[in-house]
Amino acid sequence: MSMSTKSTTCDGSNGEPLTEYPSEATALEAARYASKHYRSDLVPYRCSRCDYWHLSRRSRNTPSDRCSFCTSSSGEPKDSYRSERDAVRRAQIIREERGLQLQVYACPHNQGWHLTRG
Repeated sequence: MSMSTKSTTCDGSNGEPLTEYPSEATALEAARYASKHYRSDLVPYRCSRCDYWHLSRRSRNTPSDRCSFCTSSSGEPKDSYRSERDAVRRAQIIREERGLQLQVYACPHNQGWHLTRG
């Protein structure tokens, strides 16, 4: 099984620390293991917060990058979703998990799609 540790910076939707993988290869190995042994459909993604790799259920996966131009109200770079569909899906997930109603809009700098509280 691959080398992994529990994150000190990133938590899952259940509030528990996410598992960190040092490379895409080790995350892919863990996803394959979970599929084979637990029938879990997981995909690896590189975290823009900690720069490690985590696993996500395929149904929750909405790839994003940090926008080079736009910031949140707290001054942090905004997540930029590659497609409007991915941004809408992330907004739905956040609404289901946290009860927050978010709006989707195109980045004014053509860096993808962002979320806002409206």
